[in-house]
Amino acid sequence: MAMADRRLRALRAESITVLLSTFESIWWLLGYAMARLILPIVSFGKVRVDSFLDCHKFNWLGYRYREDGHLEIEATFATLIGLLASCTGLMVILFFVH
Repeated sequence: MAMADRRLRALRAESITVLLSTFESIWWLLGYAMARLILPIVSFGKVRVDSFLDCHKFNWLGYRYREDGHLEIEATFATLIGLLASCTGLMVILFFVH
């Protein structure tokens, strides 16, 4: 009986971990997608977001200038910007709906 309880607890812990990591991945992808949409529109095409798969060097602020004159922002920093923009937009929508 005790062995079955331990296995059940371990299974529950693993399933919670999988759910949380899935939620975190969706959260990061949402922020990244929003940043890739919002930043070029707001900056009139001057700012672009780097890909997650690229491993270019950026300065300590998280951006770099490209040869064509565009500013490129690191993917993780852009994700934070996208999440902040999404949360701000959601707050504005909820304010006017309420």
